[in-house]
Parts: sequence; structure tokens; C-alpha cells
Amino acid sequence: MHFEPLTLEDMERVRPYLTLIGSQTCDYTPGCIFIWRDFYQMKGCITELGFFSKLHNEEGEKYYNLPLSTEPEQALLALYDYARKPLRFCTVPENWLPTLQKVFPNCETEEQRDYFDYLYLASDLIGLHGKKFSGQRNQISQFKRNVSSWRFEALSADNLQAVKDFFIASAFVTDPKNESAQEESRKVLEVLDHPEIYRMLGGVLYADEQVVGFSLGEIVGNTLYIHIEKADRNVKGAYQMVVNQAAIHFSTPEVEYINREDDMGDPGLRTAKLAYHPIDLLKKYIVTIP
Repeated sequence: MHFEPLTLEDMERVRPYLTLIGSQTCDYTPGCIFIWRDFYQMKGCITELGFFSKLHNEEGEKYYNLPLSTEPEQALLALYDYARKPLRFCTVPENWLPTLQKVFPNCETEEQRDYFDYLYLASDLIGLHGKKFSGQRNQISQFKRNVSSWRFEALSADNLQAVKDFFIASAFVTDPKNESAQEESRKVLEVLDHPEIYRMLGGVLYADEQVVGFSLGEIVGNTLYIHIEKADRNVKGAYQMVVNQAAIHFSTPEVEYINREDDMGDPGLRTAKLAYHPIDLLKKYIVTIP
């Protein structure tokens, strides 16, 4: 196997393999793989067995992603023969544990709570019905009362520059020591600069003709994945509007679920995501094969 750093030019070659994961977790979507490819020093390799990739965490420790193959057990064994031991996989979806335990009976597992994905019913985020969503509905009502006009429209060549200007001017990242947030900001601009490569769904929230938020995501199977979500915190209810309007505008009849990704251990983000009442937390694990 010969691994090379992943680049944007690799996305179309890699994209078909990402449908083979058989999981609703976000880590094997095109958006997640390529937005975080540089931060995690991700390298990839395509062989007759499928797509293999490896990465490093923030402490410099090496991990592998699961091989994406129509013959997963053979691919796992091939990777085990190639890799230095121990072989470690990160963000392993729970439904993959039986396969790993079958191929490697002595493997060790460890939950990664900070990387559990929040999964919601699309109908919940579209309708916001019932008492449990009264807080979100109240925020949305305040937003609508406080502006003369508003709209949510698809990201296009006509509004792309306005969205970039809003993102840059809003200074979402202020802590230079927060390397992951700094990298996310760079990649938000990359996604906006290369919409034809990322092929994401995009929506823009306007209030009184000014951009106050936007959302970017993609659909894989029956799940809508929200990768990027930004709003002006000085505009009351803007975030709740973006969440709701993205669910309304991005969902198709085939979309049953919305994955709003993980909270990375951030207490505020965890509280915010729990407030939307996920129907499931998609567990992930580190799996080590001695």
C-alpha cells in the first residue's frame, strides 16, 4: 500500500467508496473527510480491495479509518498485514464492532463520547412541534418580530460573495490557540471557494437584506448531514432560524434523519445539541488490535 496526502483533486475518486461504510456517522461523508484532511494529516490509498486512509490526532498519534470495501474482512486483514502493530482505528461506528471482533477476537474497544453524533428526525427539526421545542419556536418568533423582512435562499453565485464577506467580518474564531477552530474557518472558505467540488447544499439567511447566517450540508442515503452552520449571535433567534430553515429547504422526501455531528466535548455545544432532542447518539469507538 502506498499512502499519499488527500487533496481536493481526490474527492471524486474517493466519493464512491464512502457509500460503503453502512453507518449514519458523519466521519465517512465527503464533507467530513475533506474538510478535516489537513488538520488530521490524512493520507489515502486505493487498491483493488478499496479505499484505505490513515490520520494523526492532535497529539500526533497515528490511527486508521476503517477500510471501505465490498470485502471488508479481507480489507481489514490486508491492512493488519501492512500496518505496524498495534493497529488502531478511530471513530469506529458501533455497527462495525461485530465485524472487527470477528476478524480480531482480541481487539480492545474504548468509547469516544466527545465524538458521538447527534441524530434527529428530520420531521422534528422541520416542524418543531410540541412543548419540547417551545424554546426554539419562541426564539424564531422573536427573530421574525425584530426584523422588517427575512428570507432563506439557496447558496448561489449571486450571494456567494456576500456569504464570504459575512463569514470573514463576523470573526467566528477569535482564539489563535484554538487550532481546530482556526482550521475549520480555513475550510469553510475552501468550501465556499470550491462549491463545484464539494457539491454541498447551501442556504443563506437574510434579515433586512443583510446576511445573518448560512448552512452547508449534504445528503447521503436517507440522512442529511449538516457540516457547517454559522449565524450572527447578535441577532436573536438567528441560529434557531438557520437550523429550522436548513431542515426545511435541504430535506427531500427521502430524508428521514438529520445528523448534526458531534460536540467535540464542548459543554456549550453539547447543551445546544441536546436542546433539539436527538432521537439517538451515534456511538463511536477507538478499536485497538494488539
